[in-house]
Amino acid sequence: MALVTCPECGHQVSTLARACPQCGAPPPGARTAEPVITGGLLGKLATIFGAWLVIPWVVRLLTFVAAMVMFSVMFAFSSR
Repeated sequence: MALVTCPECGHQVSTLARACPQCGAPPPGARTAEPVITGGLLGKLATIFGAWLVIPWVVRLLTFVAAMVMFSVMFAFSSR
């Protein structure tokens, strides 16, 4: 682990640091990490397929909750 001078603010920064703790600039010689998974066609298809599976269940849950609220309001006012 070596210390280098930050080109932005002049403070000492470790070469293992991802950013300067003072100003947030990347240290000199820092490698930028490439994303492991990109949002290409496969990611878009997975998002669409997941939404296709999840959205009907969310709608059913909201319908059930709305029905329970409606029944509780109906029976609360009918018992008076």
